[in-house]
Amino acid sequence: MTPRPPCRPPAALLLLSLWATGCLAPKDAELIRSLDAEIIAVRQKNAMLQAELANCSEGELESDLYAQLTQVFSGTEVWVAREGARSVVVIPGSVLFRPGETTIREEATMVLDLLATALKLHPDTQAWIIGHTDDHALSGTLKRKYDDNWGLSTARARAFMDRLVTDFEMDPDRFTVAGRGPSDPIDVNDTPEGRERNRRIVVVVGPAEQYR
Repeated sequence: MTPRPPCRPPAALLLLSLWATGCLAPKDAELIRSLDAEIIAVRQKNAMLQAELANCSEGELESDLYAQLTQVFSGTEVWVAREGARSVVVIPGSVLFRPGETTIREEATMVLDLLATALKLHPDTQAWIIGHTDDHALSGTLKRKYDDNWGLSTARARAFMDRLVTDFEMDPDRFTVAGRGPSDPIDVNDTPEGRERNRRIVVVVGPAEQYR
């Protein structure tokens, strides 16, 4: 067992004891007390700086990912936002799917490729793929196949993940798939434009520990 160093009292306490016994002048004891306070303040500042440095190091990867996603999707219909340590990629449903379908359009291959490339540059991240719809009830074939918008949004999110896994060799364990149906609109459902905005796939990417 490694021996522990002896516990030493603060310098001010030790020297005040000497002053009390007549071995130290009062002005010297006051100086030592002041120096002790400064040492404590420096230690506290050092601890704060160490914590800030750790946060800065962790944040660099998150900033890099956000910057890369913003750059690769610049000039496209895809938009990127940031929520703390997470980057959020919002892809309009019309970019990915034809009306009433859950198969990814071939024209959307570039979007998948760009996202997969960014994810591969950050292998320690996880991603949630979340499907969203408008609030119009399903009918006909869609109703028989998916029952409701929750089922449709989940199927589309799953189709998006499947393409990333099969076409771009992504690890399926990095993904969580969910369907939110019409429950989280970003626009009104009273206009065609609003309904189109609400139909989307959202990919949330962040540190793996946030998804446990």
